[in-house]
Amino acid sequence: MAEFGVEETRARLQEIIERTLMGEKIVVSTKKGNAVIVCEEDWDGLIEALSAMAAPAIANVVRSGTAKC
Repeated sequence: MAEFGVEETRARLQEIIERTLMGEKIVVSTKKGNAVIVCEEDWDGLIEALSAMAAPAIANVVRSGTAKC
């Protein structure tokens, strides 16, 4: 994971996007807090996992370790 300030992110945006598309997580630090840049594929995977965990039946299977691939 790499960390950049806002100004550096602006100056190197194309490079940072390319790095993100190659799987690197990027943190952008600001005075008010941090933001994370992830590629769309990673974002979709996170949303899918959260959605699955929100379904009680799926969450119980995952927690019990009885899920079969």
